[in-house]
Amino acid sequence: MKRLTAFWLSACFLCTISVQAQSFIPERDSSDISLFEYATKIPKRNNVFNLDLEMHASFNTFFTGHKLDEAAFRFNHIKIEATGEVNDRLFYWYRQNLNQGNEGMDLENLPESIEYAMIGYRLNDKFTITLGKQDAAWGGFEYDLDPYAIYEYSDMNEYMDCYFTGVTFGYQPTPSQELRLQVTDNRIGSMEDAYGLLPAGIEKPRAPLFYTFNWNSSYLDEVLNLRYSATAGEQAKGKWMYMAWAGHNVCTGPFDGYFDVMYTRGSLDPLGILTELVPPSAENEEGPVCLRNIQYLSLVAEMNYRFHPKWNAFAKGMYETGSVYKAGDEEGELPDGKYRTAWGLQTGIEFYPMADENLHIFLTGTARFYNLTEKAKALCASIENTQRLSVGFIYKLPLY
Repeated sequence: MKRLTAFWLSACFLCTISVQAQSFIPERDSSDISLFEYATKIPKRNNVFNLDLEMHASFNTFFTGHKLDEAAFRFNHIKIEATGEVNDRLFYWYRQNLNQGNEGMDLENLPESIEYAMIGYRLNDKFTITLGKQDAAWGGFEYDLDPYAIYEYSDMNEYMDCYFTGVTFGYQPTPSQELRLQVTDNRIGSMEDAYGLLPAGIEKPRAPLFYTFNWNSSYLDEVLNLRYSATAGEQAKGKWMYMAWAGHNVCTGPFDGYFDVMYTRGSLDPLGILTELVPPSAENEEGPVCLRNIQYLSLVAEMNYRFHPKWNAFAKGMYETGSVYKAGDEEGELPDGKYRTAWGLQTGIEFYPMADENLHIFLTGTARFYNLTEKAKALCASIENTQRLSVGFIYKLPLY
């Protein structure tokens, strides 16, 4: 998954959406000095090649049901990123997550660790096309923020794959309005990789694709920013999933906050969360069969307060539900209704010791609470509340 809880980096993006809308690749802070420049004293003269190392490490204390479960150091993210502009029109973006494996997936013939492997071309000031592996053009601000600096995702973004190979057409009629049409794969591996054990009678689709429309806009001199999207994709032959995601951001002075509403439903369980609640049967000891007719709703809100140039405090809340939207007639299908509700709370403080925003040290507390309905408990499902205290650092190190 992708996506910056760090206020200042997110504020730089959110409050300059009209500028960022014209660039499909990350932009460095003008004050950044790479290790190469620092060591050689030779300044870079162009933007053809940039190389960054993204790091997120922490010491975490995990609690399950208010009892200490584990205390250990963990490298949450370490990624290599290369970006650049070959000329005024042609640009590229490559990023690999070193925390993930390098085995090629069946459909795309790329390892899951490669998140970006794309090129882009600006046809003119208004039209841009990107080709290759890239992030899905979905709405919402939690989704859009850089994943290496996220402390805790909502379930919707945590469980949803978001990097696929495809093509995106971008159109920016005005500096504050951007439209994108995108067609990508809707999975990177086999159907079994995406959904687990498949129900009887499920056939693979001829075109396992996502079709996405994305609208990004800003108003009131970029105080109010919106990111909306609608997506459809064929999961199996004649079986579709649909997504409607909307993000709303207000950025004014030291305050920066967003509120996301994300809705996803699929003929096959699109996230696998409810399927995980079903215990394996005697006939399928490998795991439960993927459930049908599942929908998820997520509400996510976060507020940041930059009370000092080097200090930021934030709070984040999440409310999410998982339901069966239509009872099935097949054996093993579940009655309709809600099965799971999840709440998430997180608060923290961040310290930026350097002149730029690349490095910050953090202290965060996270709590997740779950409620299963009687329908879920009838399946012998159970899930425990969890808590976590973390202290660590996040650093995007410019190598070149």
